[in-house]
Amino acid sequence: MDAKALGLSLTALIQISMDRHTPERFASFEAAVAEIPEVMECLLITGQAADYQLKVAVKDLDAYQELLLKRITGIPGVSGVHSSFVLRRVVDKTAFAVGAAG
Repeated sequence: MDAKALGLSLTALIQISMDRHTPERFASFEAAVAEIPEVMECLLITGQAADYQLKVAVKDLDAYQELLLKRITGIPGVSGVHSSFVLRRVVDKTAFAVGAAG
């Protein structure tokens, strides 16, 4: 079932910067976001000012604000947050077609 069918009509991509780049800090952050049901994806990234990118699905902008201010920014080590909102999914795959690689 997709997010919209569950009433989660707003998808956001959140880039997270951490205050320290230590294995302990990263492990603590990763454990905390794994407990947040709205987080659909968490990626450790490179090539950006951010350390992580989260994909979250929420009901609306009020729910997003609540998630951001009460859950995500309260995780120890989070020093910066940049949000982008998904306007439309152009390609949205969850699996590779058999025989497509190569």
